[in-house]
Amino acid sequence: MNSKGLNIRVVADTQEDIFIDFSISKKCNFSDIHHFLISKFNLNKLELSSFYYSNDSWDKGEEITLMNMNFEDENNIKFMDMVFLKDAYKEGHLKFLYVNDFLNMNIFYLEILKEVEIEDDEKINILHQLGKYETNNQILDEEIVLDDKKDEINDILNEYNEDDFNKFEELDEDLY
Repeated sequence: MNSKGLNIRVVADTQEDIFIDFSISKKCNFSDIHHFLISKFNLNKLELSSFYYSNDSWDKGEEITLMNMNFEDENNIKFMDMVFLKDAYKEGHLKFLYVNDFLNMNIFYLEILKEVEIEDDEKINILHQLGKYETNNQILDEEIVLDDKKDEINDILNEYNEDDFNKFEELDEDLY
């Protein structure tokens, strides 16, 4: 038996072409997409993340948050596990921004491409995938390791040139 689903393209905000096209049941919520993106793009699951409704210019709209960080007006806050794709699609929302790790700003653009028929047991199915995404943390970690090794190599190479007094001249006792 078939049910309604959506084909969605998610594009990473990088210089390289990195994207995933997937189909997902309209019964799923944004928390399901969040977990899918965390696993497929090797993102840190401990970092805060949010979706934002967007428009054709990819402007950031209303936030769909992972957890409640606002303790004042809880009535207007939308949470990922409470917002379902069928409702967002019915309201005419077709584009979303996804931000993971607000310090390193892993940004993704999601667009609903079309409504499709999917198998009932199918929750999320990858249709196409291009490129490998590296988070800003992964790139920084690789650079730090390389910098540490460079410093270590330079220390070893310069060890021979250093004297016991760390480049200070020895005192000539005859002068005093």
